[in-house]
Amino acid sequence: MRFIRFGITLQRLEPDDLEMVRVWRNGPRVRPYMRYHELIQPEEQKQWFQSLDAERDWYFIARTGDIPFAVFDIKDIDWSAEYGEAGGFVGDSRYIGRPEPGQATLALMDFGFHLLGLKSLKARYSASLDRIVRLNDRLGYVITHQGADGFLYAQVTADRYLRWAAPLRKAAVTAHGSAALLISPTPWLMSRIQPPPTATQPPDWQLAVR
Repeated sequence: MRFIRFGITLQRLEPDDLEMVRVWRNGPRVRPYMRYHELIQPEEQKQWFQSLDAERDWYFIARTGDIPFAVFDIKDIDWSAEYGEAGGFVGDSRYIGRPEPGQATLALMDFGFHLLGLKSLKARYSASLDRIVRLNDRLGYVITHQGADGFLYAQVTADRYLRWAAPLRKAAVTAHGSAALLISPTPWLMSRIQPPPTATQPPDWQLAVR
């Protein structure tokens, strides 16, 4: 399954991606900022992948063209409360500080709010990552507290995201257009997608499915 939005392709994580993700995750630019600091072994990576729930854990490889550069996810979805936890990291250091990670973040949040129909997203991230703190503030996240682990805990509703991220979304639409393309969705995902009435259709959201 692929979701294409703002010039980014979010391709659902597959077994063939696991070793690349493991190498990224163990790298010196990623591992120190994770809550789990130990080196992850190949078998541990496989066990983690096998533990994912297809309807509650949505992990993606973010690509620009054919180049994979990051992992983004919405996980641990509580369908009764309609929220999940968003996260991600840039694996290819050449993309740190570039616009693509921000565009991928917008694509991920659109996927969660517009396609999965979630009402809010939670996030937790290291307080030492100034770039992430600033980006999440622009996306509308409200910090609820800082844990003893040095991580900030935050949340954002769909409505607040659309209001606060409007300048970022406008820039992304100007650069890449308003089209969103969903390729090879599962029947379960298709059942979640309810097109809004024409009067409430967001002007920057034009979804096609194939």
